[in-house]
Amino acid sequence: MNKWMRLLISAVLLLALAAGCAAPVAPPPAAPAAQATEAAEEAPAESAPAPASALTEEALRPPASNPVEPCKTMHEGEKILVHQQAGLTGPLATILGPGFINGTRDAVNEINASGGVCGAELVINLVDTQYAPEQELAAYEAIRNATPRPNFILTYGSGATIVLKDRVIEDKIPNLASGLDGESFYIPRNGYTIGTAPIYSDQFAGFLKWAKDNWARIKPAGAGDEIVVGVIGWANAFGAGATKPEALAYAESIGVTVLPLEQQEISPTADVTGQLQNLLVNGANVIWIQSLSFGPAQVIGTLRALGAWDSVVVGGVNWAMNQDVLNILGENARLAVGMYGIVPSYWWTDTDVEGVQKALASFEAGGYPETDKAVSYLLSYGSLYGIRDVLQHAINLYGYENLSGESFLKAMQDLGLVSAGGLFAFDVRGENRAPRTATIRRIDLVDGKPTFVTVQDFFELPDTRPPAP
Repeated sequence: MNKWMRLLISAVLLLALAAGCAAPVAPPPAAPAAQATEAAEEAPAESAPAPASALTEEALRPPASNPVEPCKTMHEGEKILVHQQAGLTGPLATILGPGFINGTRDAVNEINASGGVCGAELVINLVDTQYAPEQELAAYEAIRNATPRPNFILTYGSGATIVLKDRVIEDKIPNLASGLDGESFYIPRNGYTIGTAPIYSDQFAGFLKWAKDNWARIKPAGAGDEIVVGVIGWANAFGAGATKPEALAYAESIGVTVLPLEQQEISPTADVTGQLQNLLVNGANVIWIQSLSFGPAQVIGTLRALGAWDSVVVGGVNWAMNQDVLNILGENARLAVGMYGIVPSYWWTDTDVEGVQKALASFEAGGYPETDKAVSYLLSYGSLYGIRDVLQHAINLYGYENLSGESFLKAMQDLGLVSAGGLFAFDVRGENRAPRTATIRRIDLVDGKPTFVTVQDFFELPDTRPPAP
């Protein structure tokens, strides 16, 4: 365990101790954390009935592959650059960890070893931005002015998604983005920002729909029929990404109350006691976490210390439902048992899925530690296989000499729903720029180990894209 991790775990534990000395809050008393964990350990994994949907069960799941024809021409000796912008240094560098680098490298090596893209070799160009918007913009400007011009870029933070939104439209360079800001995808329509997962407001609305449909089964002891949701999010665009007007309007339409957003400092030592007490005092019986990495760990530790864990349903955005949260909690990872989250892709435990089998084989061949089995590896690994197929389709449709950001997007739209290695899907059908299906998983103990267990198979999320200008 490195020094940073030890300090962070210590900070979470100290925060929990400090919170335990705080003034009592309004919710009914809960069992001590140890008893709550033991109860969760004994409880069987939950299952929920599949909600009604206009889509078939098969159509809700990521497609296993793409209908791409064999290469019509070959281009040995050519190179196609894979441009990535991410935080490799700085205070947030550990958020993605080594998984996204390893996943990218492993997929690229496998693709090149099997003939590349119609003979052309993929070459990674990874730029450090520290997730700072000004550095994201500077990195992009250098990439867009390079020769040859990029066919696409990959970015990983909401800051990059927002600051590059208009630039990529002007330059016609698709940004395959993991920062899921709804306005950046849909204002204006038919833009060049494409999501690796559903926009945050869709995720939030989808969780509220599921909670409403299953409230009688999941509600805390003593809770009434009314759902009151408290959202705690990082003090940035990502943290405010769930509580958009469209998501709030959807919540109101199904009779769910959402309290004003409580912001959380982006710091490994942030104290969230006051924010959570405000939400609890105002009647929250659902807590939604709109942060990742050390953010959810702080919320989990504090709710446990306040004795409030069993008086609320805890859920989180896709990045909150990730292995790194358990890594940060370390020996106290069982504190997270009972937390729900949106997961818009297959997971490591879905070993009956061919795409997962392939990712597992690559991961094991790399000799990486089990603690690196996070979303970042699956995201990057799958993305590169989707990119390979789109590039091959573009070459077949328009010719290698006409490869560009514009032809890349046209080929992507021709495929419509693009399989990313069978792990998740890009959705560019019509005006879509992000998928709208996901699973819900719960952290439960399986063979004594906290594990992400499916409680709701892929279902369709409400559409909360902002209105067209």
